[in-house]
This record gives sequence, C-alpha cells and structure tokens, in this order.
Amino acid sequence: MAPANVIAVRTNHPLAPYVRGAVHLEELPDGLVIPRRFFPEQLEHFAQIGRQERAASTAGVVISFATDGTEVSLDCRVIRELNPRHALYRAVMEGGVEGKVPFGTAEEGNVDGIDLMVDGRLVATVAPVDGVLRFAFDNHDHDEVEVRIYLPSIMTVAVGNLATNGSLKPVPARGYLLALGDSITQGFVCGNPSSSYPAQIANTLGIDLVNQAVAGHVFDERSLGGFSLWRGEAPEVIVVAYGTNDWARMRSVEGIEGGAKAFLDRLSWFFPKVPTYVLSPLWRVDEHDPMPCDQPLTWMHQMLGRVCSRHRNMHIVDGYHGIPKDRTLFMDDRLHPNRECMGLVADLLLESMCDDSVDLIVAKHVAKRVVRDGRYGNTKEFVSRERQIDRDTAARDDSPEEHPEFDRLVRTIWRLRQPDGCPWDREQTHRSITKNMIEEAYEAVEAIAADDDVSLCEELGDVLEQVLLHAQIASDEEAFNIDDICRTLNKKLIRRHPHVFGDPDGGNPDSATNAGEALDVWDSVKRKERAGGDGKAGLLDSVPTSLPALMQAQKISTRAAKAGFEWETVADVWDKVNEERAEFEQERPGTPAAAQEFGDILFALVNVARKCGIDAEEALAASNRKFRRRWAAMERRGSLEGLSTAELNRLWDDVKADE
Repeated sequence: MAPANVIAVRTNHPLAPYVRGAVHLEELPDGLVIPRRFFPEQLEHFAQIGRQERAASTAGVVISFATDGTEVSLDCRVIRELNPRHALYRAVMEGGVEGKVPFGTAEEGNVDGIDLMVDGRLVATVAPVDGVLRFAFDNHDHDEVEVRIYLPSIMTVAVGNLATNGSLKPVPARGYLLALGDSITQGFVCGNPSSSYPAQIANTLGIDLVNQAVAGHVFDERSLGGFSLWRGEAPEVIVVAYGTNDWARMRSVEGIEGGAKAFLDRLSWFFPKVPTYVLSPLWRVDEHDPMPCDQPLTWMHQMLGRVCSRHRNMHIVDGYHGIPKDRTLFMDDRLHPNRECMGLVADLLLESMCDDSVDLIVAKHVAKRVVRDGRYGNTKEFVSRERQIDRDTAARDDSPEEHPEFDRLVRTIWRLRQPDGCPWDREQTHRSITKNMIEEAYEAVEAIAADDDVSLCEELGDVLEQVLLHAQIASDEEAFNIDDICRTLNKKLIRRHPHVFGDPDGGNPDSATNAGEALDVWDSVKRKERAGGDGKAGLLDSVPTSLPALMQAQKISTRAAKAGFEWETVADVWDKVNEERAEFEQERPGTPAAAQEFGDILFALVNVARKCGIDAEEALAASNRKFRRRWAAMERRGSLEGLSTAELNRLWDDVKADE
C-alpha cells in the first residue's frame, strides 16, 4: 500500500517507552535508535560464526502505543538494505509461482517491509526507506485504538521521532513470547513482518514478541549467552523452531543430536517452568536430496522428541506433517513459507498450546482473542472449550480461588523421590503401592460412615498422597504428570456433563432434572467414548472387574435392567432368590457347583437391593460395622471364652436391646 498523506499535526515523542521486542536500544548521533534483540554476548557469538548481519535485523520489534488519532508517522533510516543479488531474493522475485507474494507485485520488490496494524488488523505495509514514514487509518470516532508498527524482518533500520495527530500513550505491560530458530522463524522473505508465524502467535495470545531467530543459525548453546538477565522476567511461552541447517550441513548425527541436547538442556535450565514448544523441521521440496548426515528429514523429529522427553516443560510439535507438501506455499519454491503457510505453522503451534499450558497465558492476558486475517478472511478462535468454561465458572462470585497448598504438596512428593529424598519412596513403583491405594480409600470410606470429619480430612489426605505418588512415579518415567491427570479429568467431567456445560458439537444435549437422569446422560456419553463415538461398545465393558463383588454385581444388574433385562416387581426378585436357594440346596455341600449356586443367590439378593433403592455394598458394609460394634460391646462385658452358643446369643440380645 502507498504511504498515507502528510500528517497535519506533528508532535514528536521519544521512542523508548513504545518499543517492544528489543533487548536494548542503540542510540545514534542524530537521535534515532536501532532496536537490538540480542544481548552483547550473543552478538559476539554471531559475529564469530558470520551471522552478525542477520542478527542485526529488527525482526519481531514492534512500536506499540494507544491513540485516539487517525494518523501516525516516524523517522526511518535504513542501516542494512536488501540485497537484490541474493539467491533467495531472486528465487522469490523470479520463481514464477502465482500468488506467493502476499501484497503488491514482484516488480515492487516486496520481500520485507514495515507494517501498520490497528487493533490487530493489518492496515498498511510500506517499503523501508530513508525519511519520514507516514500512515493514516480509519478512526473517525476518535476511539482509543492500539497501533502496532512492525519493523522489518530481514533489514536493519533506525527509527525515532514518533508522532500522531491525537493522544499517545504506551500500552499496558504484558508478557512476551520468546521465539528461537533460524530464517523461517525470523520471517525470512515471507513478505511482511506481521505475517511471520511468531508474530501471528503473539498477536493471537495478546502478548509481546521477542524474536531471537537468526537466518542460517546452527543450534548451539553459545547462542543463549546473556539469558540469565531474563530470569527476573521470564517469557510466558517459548517456541523453538529447529530448522534444517544442522541436517543440511553436518555429517555426524551424533553431533546434530548433541548440539540439540546441549541447546535445549541449557534453555530448560534458564526457564524450567516456562512451557516450551519445539517445532521439528518443516517439509521442504528437496528433502530427498542427499544430505551429509545421511538421515531423512523425519529423523529430526524423532531425535528432537527424545531430547524434549528429558524436560517436563518441553513439548514436541511435528512440523513435517503439520503443513501440506505443496511448493506453492513457499516463497522461494523450496523451504521458506509464504504468508499463507506462515499462518498454517502458527495454527499448528497454537493448537498444540491449547492442549497444554497456554491456558495460563490466556487466563492471565486475554478474556477472548479472535484474530481475523484481513487478506484471507479467516476468523480463528484459539480459546479451548475447557478454558472458556473455566472462565465462565471463575467469573462467579463464590468460585474457588487458587490452591497454593496443593502445589506445596506436589513439591514435597517430588522431593521424597529425589536422590537425597526417602529411600522407601524412591523404590516404589505403580505395582508396589497398589494395595496402599485400596487401603487408604477404604479408610476414607470408614471415616465417612463414622461421620468423623477430623478423620476424614486426614484419610482423604492419605488418598491424595497415593494419587500424587503415582503421578510422580509416572513423571519420573516420563509417562505423564499431575497436570496431565488434572487436565484429562477436567476434560472428562466437562464432556460427560453436557446437561451442565453444553454439547461440544453444538447440538441440544439431553436434560437432567434429577440424579437418575444425570447418571443416564453420564452412561450414554461413556458408552460412546468406549465405542469410539458410535455407541456400539459392550454394555458391561465399562464395569471394572477390579470392583468389590457386591458393587460390581449391582452395577452389572443396573446396566442390564436399563437395557430391559428386568423383573416387574420386588416380589418377582424374591421368587428368583428362592429359586436360586432351591438350586443351591440340591448341590452337594463344599463342591464348586454349590459355590456357584451360592453366588447366584447373592447376585439375586443384590437385585432385591437395587429394586428397593439400596446400595448392596454400603448395606453389607454397614452390617459389618454393626456386627463389629456389638461384638466389641459383648467383649467389654467380660470374657467370652467358654460361653455356650445359647449364652452368647443371650448376651448378643442384651447388647442389641441396649442399642
């Protein structure tokens, strides 16, 4: 787009308060500044490996402010311009793939630029030139809008003297996305800086961007020099796009994997709690050409997966299968994505984040973000259903707050499993403590039956200890962790309560006005889950065989009854009990057949309980407790040793009468 008309009212402002994405600003004698996105240690390293020019570019740097005006300008001076003789430049301009340049024409030379975005929408792109850059935008009502000026991804510019014809103030502070990678992450030749996938992700999440990608970068931990300065202000999320430079240049697979391990280990050491998404290399047209390392491109994903599995904060994202294998999506017909493909890469990473830790980012920074791509006309919402439900729930006045004691407990369990922790805890496996889970659960049930809140609090803690210990064992084995447990449970609860949270497919869920109807809805959803959504799972498949026998019998008979396999009345079930008793009496005592017939009597009795609205397991447990209580009362009256059966019965009747 052509620059806007000259601004009528021009009031200059210092630039520093409005710059985002720069580590520091290098001041020039004429008052302009060059935003630097690397620490001095990093720039020194890039100079040693010949990457200083690419590291000097202003990729990801944004001038961000709020204004009620309609025009903006700033001074610009090009420090390092594009090289039209560069092979990539020629490939973009002369490649002949229709529609791959996202704006303008090839003759205009648009492989980089300066973008103006207003409230998240791209308004204009201009070529970086020496002089005053002027933009105008539609804001007739003079509402306060957020303006973001994206500096070039490949070129290096100095800027200053920001001016508007209205108010001007910095936007509120917010977290940032740290993007690490090579030329693709830097936004190389994609056309305009706001279309790079890191810029799109940051814009979607409502946070700032620090883009520390460098074209041609071969990964090694020395490029992370100076990161300790960020420890007091860690990023909200990190994206590491592991490009193909190592794969295309290095001969040793051990060297490639060793470099990746050193780099990612060091990154995780700096930011052990920051969710980090490692994007394995994208598909490229020449993937089948011979490479020095003699490994296919897909090997890179497998290798990075092994490295990421060492760190609980790192998530591997499959770049190779994440985009179509279509060369028209690449500006150079080979490996550098165009604007459309950059959007696909951003979508791929955002979808992975929605399944993981990005919930925290969205909860902190945005209520709901919808990003509209003005060129392609696609509205995309990256707010998961679970997050939206949680925000709605959290908005209620009496909604539970955070629970720091839970985090302390998680850390205590973790410490017990450390080398300097408890020898017993370190040795445990899932199988070795299986019985503990059962015992602690029954002790909690006993406290419930006794209406003993003090004991119940303690016993529930013992149950929770078992859950957390199993979670830590799984985390140590890199299988899953406590967050995975909570996330899976939350999704299941929402999914199985469509009568509360709505149908995820947008339909009209069954209503539930009482507990019985709610259980019917739960069972219906559960059956569909087990059958892969078609409802054809076995009726009894969802009844765990590990349940106590009475509880299992009641669940089995309940499901069969719902399917129509049912007696009309309780009297009919008593007839069945008598029938089973007669069959039992016909068998020789002590034989397997007698045991089987006795089991049939118990099963029939469970159906009596079910028809009468009685939980057979709880009823028998109550009878057990009652018997223990009365026997203890008999023992308190004196020794029972030597008493006849008749005497014991009389004593029992006395205790019973006293109750």
